[in-house]
Amino acid sequence: MKATGTPFDVTEAVAAVDGLLALPVPVGGPTAWEPSEEEGWSGSYGAGFRLKLLWESRAYFGVPGPEWDAAQDEAGEYLAALTSALDERWGPHREVSMRAFVTGEADDESVLPLFAELRAFDLYGELMVWGPVGAPHGPRWVAVSVGQCDEDAPHMMVAAVSDVPIEELPGD
Repeated sequence: MKATGTPFDVTEAVAAVDGLLALPVPVGGPTAWEPSEEEGWSGSYGAGFRLKLLWESRAYFGVPGPEWDAAQDEAGEYLAALTSALDERWGPHREVSMRAFVTGEADDESVLPLFAELRAFDLYGELMVWGPVGAPHGPRWVAVSVGQCDEDAPHMMVAAVSDVPIEELPGD
């Protein structure tokens, strides 16, 4: 398959998740972006969470077609590879839906700041969740997901670490 975005390496993605687990999560305060060596967003942190961009496809302009389909397939394959690696480490994951945001049944004020930040980027893909898992700063919940805010935007794979359980949104 032709690569459609930045290179993806499952070992590097697992290492990035480990890096998130090694960091403390803020107890409170506003959500902020991580400094990036390049332009754009590379991650966020806020009350009880950290979020990191692991991979993104290139942007697509115009109507979906074969290249867009290839990027979507590639993103799914990469997410499956990372999910499998994390399943081997922590056991089977569970899926948490972001559907309540899509249907308007949840709003930013009624959910964890992590969910509000995912919504800010229109990342509505299913979350693959493990936890609690051991971490230097106490038990954590880990999630990975792939999303795309619209047909022209890149597919984005993200990892999140939370100090509270990542559960279904109200309305799901």
